[in-house]
Amino acid sequence: MKNSIRKSSIFTALLVIVMMLLLAACGKAGEAAEEQDTPEEPAPEEEVVQVVKSFEEIDVEGMKDEPLQIESIQLLEDGTVRIVPTGDLLKNAETNDELTDGAMFPFADSGKVKDIYLVRFGNGGYRTIICLMEDGSLSALSAKELIEDHITVVWDNLTGRDTYTSVEQKEDGDSFSVVGITKDDEEIELDFSLDF
Repeated sequence: MKNSIRKSSIFTALLVIVMMLLLAACGKAGEAAEEQDTPEEPAPEEEVVQVVKSFEEIDVEGMKDEPLQIESIQLLEDGTVRIVPTGDLLKNAETNDELTDGAMFPFADSGKVKDIYLVRFGNGGYRTIICLMEDGSLSALSAKELIEDHITVVWDNLTGRDTYTSVEQKEDGDSFSVVGITKDDEEIELDFSLDF
């Protein structure tokens, strides 16, 4: 009888141990299945910055203007200006590590841009990009360096004023001039400031 009780106790103990092992194994399998079934959270989408204003087809075959070697110019809603260079301007930008995703951001250190203008001035086919900054000042690319040296040189605070509200191009025969319009509707000639 004692032998039978002992065997029964050992059998019961073994059964309990086996059951515990099986329960532990089932629990781990269930956790693994839950991990597999749980869908991964999608990576947060990068916020797309909208284009507020753009210039395309800047260098057109047969034009009288000097080529700028720029494919497009975009003003983005966050106040940055994105320029996609081509030709020698692109090569120089690559050499000087000025490219980000194939584009240049030459006005990045100038501040936030409110509006952009692609203007002609003089009678030699020169053009440049002028930015109206949020603080009311003007910044521009040097047309000479852009056209002749194929590099971007930014001139900030043209004429030393911060009261500009817009920029206009005027035409007189074959000659062009550029004026900045102030809050008081005063027209300030910018040609001398652009002739770096």
